Amino acid sequence: MEIRYGTLTRVFPDRNFFFIRDDESSRDIFTHVSGFVGKIALPKGTRVRFRVVPNSRRAGELMGIAVEPIVGSAVKQ
Repeated sequence: MEIRYGTLTRVFPDRNFFFIRDDESSRDIFTHVSGFVGKIALPKGTRVRFRVVPNSRRAGELMGIAVEPIVGSAVKQ
């Protein structure tokens, strides 16, 4: 699995899911809090590194896993 980069664009911490705007495709990719390294929710605008796998609940869609902040990057507002 290749490593991708993106920015958290929509966050729903009360529902434990988030969307990452993938730098490569400019698509929003769903991820669940369980996909975050350390299971720690991050704020909107955080630059992240992640991997993608097929979303088992939505055929044809991708899901982010192994999501972690890019150390030293500023949060975009």
